[in-house]
Amino acid sequence: MSEEFIKKIIKFIRDDKIRFSYLTALGLTRWMSDEQFLKKEYYLAMRKPLNLDNPQTFNEKLQWLKIHNRKPEYTTMVDKYAVKQYVADRIGSQYIIPTLGVWDHFDDIDFDALPNQFVLKCTHDSGGLVICKDKTKLDKKATKKKLEYYLKRKYYYVHREWPYKNVKPRIIAEKYMTNGFNEELNDYKLMCFNGKVKATFVCNSRFSKEGLKVTFYDTDWKRMPFERHYPADKTEIAKPKTYDEMVALTEKLAEKIPFIRADFYEICGKTYFGELTFFPGSGYEEFTPESWDKLFGDWIKLPEISGGGYLICGQSYLIWIHSEEAVLTTDDGGLKDYKFYCFGGKPKYLYVSDHMDQHDKAHISFADMNYYQAPFGRTDYPPFDKLPPEPENFERMKLLATQLSKNMPFLRVDFYEIDHHVFFGELTFFPCSGLMPFEPEEWDEKLGKLIELTETSGKVFDL
Repeated sequence: MSEEFIKKIIKFIRDDKIRFSYLTALGLTRWMSDEQFLKKEYYLAMRKPLNLDNPQTFNEKLQWLKIHNRKPEYTTMVDKYAVKQYVADRIGSQYIIPTLGVWDHFDDIDFDALPNQFVLKCTHDSGGLVICKDKTKLDKKATKKKLEYYLKRKYYYVHREWPYKNVKPRIIAEKYMTNGFNEELNDYKLMCFNGKVKATFVCNSRFSKEGLKVTFYDTDWKRMPFERHYPADKTEIAKPKTYDEMVALTEKLAEKIPFIRADFYEICGKTYFGELTFFPGSGYEEFTPESWDKLFGDWIKLPEISGGGYLICGQSYLIWIHSEEAVLTTDDGGLKDYKFYCFGGKPKYLYVSDHMDQHDKAHISFADMNYYQAPFGRTDYPPFDKLPPEPENFERMKLLATQLSKNMPFLRVDFYEIDHHVFFGELTFFPCSGLMPFEPEEWDEKLGKLIELTETSGKVFDL
């Protein structure tokens, strides 16, 4: 056992932050609700409790927004491929860095068709990046290893940033951009609070021996007197010539959003879009002095949410009663029902259904435990055109289904997800009384083989 390996073990034992990150990377914290996870991770990162009931600081409000500010378009906005068209539709295609290709798997990439210089990125996460300045010197083996690692990673579970949850993992190739006199481009990151840019930070020296520098400026391009996690550049950074244009573009992209960061480059006198980010540093980067965390927090006006309430369960409906008004639990009026098929205490498949109180409107689609479309369905109900988004508490549902079905040859366990929480539905031993019509029909037998029947010492006949 090497000395370096021993040091890593000691660090793992002594450092609770590293230990939690490692367990998260292994998928062993997925059972935690988003609120439980964020409170734990925030404490380990900031060494103080997370106040979600009355958040005050910038970092606290980012955690609150992770849970309470969720819109379908946010998924598109963080997808490094899909966001290009989204942004082009709003500010113009002239700001978009050209795309050279997009692939589901590394082995699908035709390197012969790529130019000598290019950039490879994973579309669904942060960190999956390879910059190629000379294709003849590219280490394809190392590139494949890195990108395939990131393709497999579900970035949502790293810091519970909901917009990433349903982004399709892909690899995108972009044109390598250079200003002609400096290999590393300054990265201008504009911070927009409720539709107004109030601060910009510049990232530079990312690949230098000294490491990344992060320097904050206000909208008049005056240096702001604080640092955030990384040291500021000691030298002054010139205001980009297109800065006012960057501000206008950011505010156009940020309409009706409590907080968002838009990244731009200035290349040969032109503005190019980089990416959109809802949670810089995932809300775990400290300010020095600390008072600036509160000042930035004051700039975010959080959207109002409904107060407390209680659940009414009827024979064919569920209604969540809020403090001021009663509303259906879903926007489309069709509450999703997640029914887990558990074999010997292990959930193997589930089906998602809606409108089961109005059978002429109902849909049923099966999925596996990675929440991918299963290769079978039922003939009595049509499937969804597209599998509904994975429920926020999917991992918790799986854990609860496992616990409830322990030592059972077969059991179906039903859940709902309402206001970010899991609610139990029912337990069923004989779905459709054993008369369920599967399509293709052979899946009736395949699922049957998953049930291990136990031998009985005798037979009982009910006469």
